[in-house]
Amino acid sequence: MKSFLQSFFGALFAILFLGACAFVFVIGFIALASLGARAPRIQDHSLLVLDLSVPITDAPPQFDPTRIFSGALNDEEKQQVPLREAIKAISQGSRDSRIDGVLITGNLLPVGGIASGYPALKEIRQALDKFKQSKKPVFAYLQLPIARVYYLASVADEIYVDSQAEFALMGPATFPMFFADAMQKFGIEAQVVKVGRYKSAVDPFLRENMSPEDREQLQKLFGDLWQDVTTTIESSRKLPAGSLERLINENGLIDAQQSVKAGLATAVLSQSQLIDKFKARYGVDRKNNTFRQVSVPSYLQSLDRASAGQSESGSKIGVIYAEGTMVDGEGGPGKVGGDRYAREIRKMRLDPRVKAIVLRVNSPGGSVFAAETIYQELKAAAAEKPLVVSFGTYAASGGYYIAAAGNRIFAEPTTITGSIGIFGLLFNFEKLANNNGIKTDSLITTTPLASLFNPFVRKSDADIAILQKSVNRDYETFLEHVAKGRQLSVEQVDQVAQGRVWSGLDARKVKLVDELGGLVETVQYASKVTNLGDNPRIVEYPARKTLEEKLQEILETTPRPPVSRLDPINAGLKELEHQLQNFRSLNDPHNIYALFPDQIRWN
Repeated sequence: MKSFLQSFFGALFAILFLGACAFVFVIGFIALASLGARAPRIQDHSLLVLDLSVPITDAPPQFDPTRIFSGALNDEEKQQVPLREAIKAISQGSRDSRIDGVLITGNLLPVGGIASGYPALKEIRQALDKFKQSKKPVFAYLQLPIARVYYLASVADEIYVDSQAEFALMGPATFPMFFADAMQKFGIEAQVVKVGRYKSAVDPFLRENMSPEDREQLQKLFGDLWQDVTTTIESSRKLPAGSLERLINENGLIDAQQSVKAGLATAVLSQSQLIDKFKARYGVDRKNNTFRQVSVPSYLQSLDRASAGQSESGSKIGVIYAEGTMVDGEGGPGKVGGDRYAREIRKMRLDPRVKAIVLRVNSPGGSVFAAETIYQELKAAAAEKPLVVSFGTYAASGGYYIAAAGNRIFAEPTTITGSIGIFGLLFNFEKLANNNGIKTDSLITTTPLASLFNPFVRKSDADIAILQKSVNRDYETFLEHVAKGRQLSVEQVDQVAQGRVWSGLDARKVKLVDELGGLVETVQYASKVTNLGDNPRIVEYPARKTLEEKLQEILETTPRPPVSRLDPINAGLKELEHQLQNFRSLNDPHNIYALFPDQIRWN
């Protein structure tokens, strides 16, 4: 027994000791990372490398402590680059004598979601166009050119492709999954109330296929988006109108040699040949045995060090990034929490140094309760100082709801806009429970509302009527907010609402937005109306986390197991999870939502 206890406590001590060592290592690693190494030395005649495998997001990257325990310290893990900072790097590089040009490289994967969408890529593209005005060249090296990659790369003066490259120029697409049959087999029923003929977010739980209305709106939307992409590419590559579409239809995948012949690329080069070419032209980085270069994140680090210590006092513009699905309460990483965002908007409203607020919306919506909470605080802010809105990839449903408080709205032609509609979604597990021997007795209630949200009781017609009344009221509120903000009648808004989504181009035609432009133009407009000059100070939310905040998150977070990105089974499950994740996070206290289904695949 004594020997057993000695072994047990010895093992326990070893586990605790190793755990403590691991924890100290992680804390030390983060402390060192936060203190940072020396600012990178930038050699003369360097190329600024824009790596497209690094996601371009709206907001600054947020520290997620769970990633530390799931392989995030691996060399393959890439830092995210905020859109505004990527543009800053390109703009500064045009004036920096050490920077001789830009090289676009790396591979974007076909994904759903928000990061690196066409609106963000368009702003990067415009920054590169301005960069070329400095008489410095822009190059691109492509290995797996999908449509978004080539859309950006087509701005380059010279485009080199790997001999194994195949151009997969597929436009935006959607592959929605429909669960109605599966749910019926398991004994689960979805009961839905909604307003809006085009409101399709709940269709996967009710139908076996797309509704005619959803098919109509998506065909029009995708046509508008793809038209903007193809005409932009043709203009940059000096191709005849319509030639890119014909080339894709006739060939499908376009190989490297054919891309040069068709005018999509300049020449075929291997990676080693490209390196040798740039070594001869720009000089050798002997430490890394490559040409002289600096990545966008490293260049930004050097710029940040150069500006360290500058005063943060004085007048500013506040930029708030509403990026992700809207949820009630605080919300976690990647979510727009109603209470959390309202609190931060209030801080900017009450801060006399913040002279204007720019709201950057990149959200398909979510909880109506959260949207209304944010809207009311934005409305209060707009009464005291200019509130200008910029749309990213998505400004749909609840995303548009909060934007209605703005004084002026900017969108890109490819922004998914509108989806002004409401739905309520309840699941009934009564049959599933009965099939597995779980029974409920006759209910003892005091009011007819007692079983309204009971998941094991099917809703009666009277219950549905109560819920429909609530949804109708929220839809009317939505219309009124938009009508007031856009200076239209409720009837005019209802005609372009009904849950329908529009491209940014069409949204301007139906008066849902004021101007076509991106985040840079929106900030410039806010600066102009507040007389803050061409380079105003900016304060952002969410902002980068301090070391103290990072450590606090580690202490409060439970690590999750890693998931291999190469496992095809996990990849399939991850795709299924993506289809369901918005619904898993929905937590509106009234079960009423303004949400557009985020299922578009940005190829």
